[in-house]
Amino acid sequence: MVFRDFCRVVACCLAMETREDEYKETIRGYSPAELEQLAKAMACLVDEMDSAPFTDVLGVFYTEHAAAADRTARGEFFTPPAVSGLMARMNLDPEKIRSEGVPVTVLDPCAGSGGLILECARSLAPDHVDLLRVTLQDINPVSCDMSYINTTLWGIPAEIILGDSLKAEQINRWANLHWVRVGEEGRRRSLTLLGVFRELSEPAREGRERDTKPELPGTGDQLGLFGE
Repeated sequence: MVFRDFCRVVACCLAMETREDEYKETIRGYSPAELEQLAKAMACLVDEMDSAPFTDVLGVFYTEHAAAADRTARGEFFTPPAVSGLMARMNLDPEKIRSEGVPVTVLDPCAGSGGLILECARSLAPDHVDLLRVTLQDINPVSCDMSYINTTLWGIPAEIILGDSLKAEQINRWANLHWVRVGEEGRRRSLTLLGVFRELSEPAREGRERDTKPELPGTGDQLGLFGE
């Protein structure tokens, strides 16, 4: 599927040389002329996205052109932008986030192309998108690449996880350059170490086994866009 390969190539190009093996594997078999066409398509995508801020261009195209039978077999039903916008308004308080200036974490366990997250970012644009810390997960590799492209090109700090959310499965994970830029990788490592130290320093409570996976500080208030 050319669209699948296009999304993978674009995602790899935006990954600052961290996905080179995926890139080389994907372009294998394409001629120089075909690769030039993919490059032109990427330029057209950037132009289209630039003309329509925080619009899910890729998701709309995928929904209209991907085989309906394939999407149904995977349980894929893409959320209309109007519904995504409503869910973002129900879950986020942009004015509070702006006034407090504290990063807020958002989880979408069935992210698709990231349309819900784009609406969250739209509500904080243009100056406070950096306050988002977004985790998107999907079972479809094409969806993960679309999410990676959307969040990267719109400056949203994000990690994208390939895997089945219902099985708590993680096949692969990619953090975009904005996730790294705002220091989220380092913060996560610090919180993990802090959680371990706290667990080790607490005396064992009678009748309770020690938790080998302590909850990280600050994770209890993470927003899930699909409710409790």
